[in-house]
Amino acid sequence: MKVYGKCKNCKTEISYSTSANTRVEFAIQIGEKKILNCKNCGMKTEFHIDELYKKESKIAQIGAGLVFLIGTPLMFFFVNPILIGSRNHYVIYVVGGFLLIPVIVYGIIKKQDQTRVNSFNRIRLKGRIHNIGRK
Repeated sequence: MKVYGKCKNCKTEISYSTSANTRVEFAIQIGEKKILNCKNCGMKTEFHIDELYKKESKIAQIGAGLVFLIGTPLMFFFVNPILIGSRNHYVIYVVGGFLLIPVIVYGIIKKQDQTRVNSFNRIRLKGRIHNIGRK
């Protein structure tokens, strides 16, 4: 996961990769403050954990899109011969349900990423934390 902060000098986003899913986990790993170096202007900026935020992952969006774009035609390729030879309406309903699989997988991937982003951005550390992380 990547967390972001705005450079106070040039206002560009500075990113930092971490394995933490919440601000509390992030605070345990790095402490209350994190110094990030801006790649645009070179200025080092100190951020309190509450000043950092998370955005939806582009990798998750690309993965979900690929599942949808590749999965849907594949489902038509495998299911179409069954539909052509069948006159039973129940087979058509079942096969139609299988066509929803790429859509469902796409929705699950997007929802999980959105949940991670919301859980990180919603919970703030209020005040000073004395017993967590490095100083």
